[in-house]
Amino acid sequence: MQPNPPQPNPPQPGFPQHGQPTASGPAPWGDPKPPKPRANAAAAMIAGVLALLAAAMLVWFALYNVIVATEADGRPSGITVQNMASGTISAVVLVIAAAFTFARRIPGVWTLFGLCVFYVVAVFVGTPLVWGTSFGAQVKWLFSFDDGDSTAMALTIILAVLTAIAAATAGSVKSYGGKN
Repeated sequence: MQPNPPQPNPPQPGFPQHGQPTASGPAPWGDPKPPKPRANAAAAMIAGVLALLAAAMLVWFALYNVIVATEADGRPSGITVQNMASGTISAVVLVIAAAFTFARRIPGVWTLFGLCVFYVVAVFVGTPLVWGTSFGAQVKWLFSFDDGDSTAMALTIILAVLTAIAAATAGSVKSYGGKN
């Protein structure tokens, strides 16, 4: 009878033996952390482009108020200054959120969604409450397309609604893949 050849030591509970991957953890040759979820690439790209278009409309709104909506003595009125500042600040914030959306960052996508919803609510609800105009008069001015500022704001609202839909889609449909 021949003796049995020596057998390797069976794996022991606790630490894995050198060169053997664990069953529960990542392989020693792989990435030590699982990839973070990212926003859907196509929807994020669409949302980012729509956000940039909406930002361009806000810049148009601000420039209209700088160039056209001044009083006879050449000084802007209070509402014109407010329109210039809010249009410019809103455009800058929208571009920043669009940049994070292009990078497919989940918080950036949801921030873009929130900003777009806020802009729509602010134009339809906030502005009439602050300035004391009726909702009907606000909607009539907004969608009359009779001058540059109402056209710019109407297009901003339309683009903001579309951007919010695309951003919600990008944030809801996540991908866990690599850096594509």
